[in-house]
Amino acid sequence: MSEIRTLRTFLAVEKYGSLAAAADRMALTQAAVGQQMRTLEEECRRPLFDRSRRMIRLNEAGRALVVHASRVVAAYDSLILGADTTDNLAGSITVGATGSAMGFLSNNVIALKARYPELNVRLVFGDSADLLRRVRSGEIDGALAVEMVRADTTSERWTPLYDEPLVLLASALIRSADEDSLALLQAQPFIRFERRSLTGANVERVLRRMHVKTNDVLEVNSIAAIIELVRQNVGVSIVPQLRHVQWSKDTLLDVLPLPVPGWRRVIGILEGHRQPHITSVLRAQLVQALIQA
Repeated sequence: MSEIRTLRTFLAVEKYGSLAAAADRMALTQAAVGQQMRTLEEECRRPLFDRSRRMIRLNEAGRALVVHASRVVAAYDSLILGADTTDNLAGSITVGATGSAMGFLSNNVIALKARYPELNVRLVFGDSADLLRRVRSGEIDGALAVEMVRADTTSERWTPLYDEPLVLLASALIRSADEDSLALLQAQPFIRFERRSLTGANVERVLRRMHVKTNDVLEVNSIAAIIELVRQNVGVSIVPQLRHVQWSKDTLLDVLPLPVPGWRRVIGILEGHRQPHITSVLRAQLVQALIQA
């Protein structure tokens, strides 16, 4: 399918950083890669690359497309390969997840076990850096984690699943009807996500872009802890909008968009080298669940 080939080429450009590098990886000429990217932009009806510099780079629309393209390619691969590998799936694997992704993973493991009763899956919690390290060391078979470092060996596979934009969280008790996120940041105490973390560093960048000087009262490295502190009206905070948590139904929270575009946290699955025939089926289940959501 030519569309799948074009998406694979697009993902290669994003991963390897240039048309030339993608051409080398995809066994194409650079001109062919360039033509595929122009065709993709025409189909998407918007530019996907910033061509103002010597080397092209993905623009915001291009970066947003990466997650969706990865899911389409992963779903196609699972469709083609799944029939030969899943008739009698059995065995045991250990898969990790961050706290915010564990519910999504657990629900899909339950669905998978209903189809394959002889499959055993052990789940473990962890932060993203630790989970990725454990996959690479062979301690666990896969992990749902925040994208930090791409898989760069033939024995690993990284698949982006979904992204989570930064938003402002505030207590529903304090916000008046005319207050936006900028006004709240200027007026309320600020609970900062720990600066040393990937999320914290990107929160700092978006604050600089907004030209806001916050009144920091706490620095915390836990979204769950920040949510509870905001509920208790300790202050406001900027955090990723968790995809699988229904904040809109929480009567104690207000969720507001930021006035400037910012970083979007990408959650994906890293599969290790130990049991790819099983982790690939789990990946397909996760992708399918997101498509049907």
